[in-house]
Amino acid sequence: MYLRCGFLVIADPADSEKADAVLEALPRLLGGGGGSFLPLARRVYLEPPRYQVEETLRQWSDEEELDLILTVGGTFPAPGPSAGEIVPEATAEVLERLMPSLPERMRSRAAATNPAALLDRGVAGIRGRTLIVNLPGEEGLTAVFLESILDVIPHVAARLAADGGEAGANLAPPEPAQTDSQPESKGLDREEFAAFLQRRQEDA
Repeated sequence: MYLRCGFLVIADPADSEKADAVLEALPRLLGGGGGSFLPLARRVYLEPPRYQVEETLRQWSDEEELDLILTVGGTFPAPGPSAGEIVPEATAEVLERLMPSLPERMRSRAAATNPAALLDRGVAGIRGRTLIVNLPGEEGLTAVFLESILDVIPHVAARLAADGGEAGANLAPPEPAQTDSQPESKGLDREEFAAFLQRRQEDA
């Protein structure tokens, strides 16, 4: 079962290079779980307004019909009301069903070695047949959070697809999403897709 994935990184303008590095690292982190993940949508927003995050999550869930969306960054405490760290609020606005067990597990496991994990306010849940998970962007936490739920993600996706066909059955990459602001978006081109499948066959 292939899971069609989207990666949305929320970063400070001063950390744009770091955001690009996160985009490159996410597929490798997912591959460490042994599943079959196809990164079909990638985007970086630098200090976006909340509505822009919401619109992207809706588009990727409703129109692109991705199986999994991971957001990175924008989950730590900030003064309220303010325009900073708004990813949990934006995500909660578009979710139809919450899955509190996922952020609970991520924070619990990460806090065992890094108490800063308890500052994370990220949420997780379902919109349609899409699982959306917030990850922190702080150094050293993104990987730990994601690795702690890698074994659970395929099971959630299978349940979401149980009454509507196989998750990721349509493997054709979607057209790059259009936005009104400063995204850096890359679809999965044919050469990258072929290379990805070749790597999966070699690892099998």
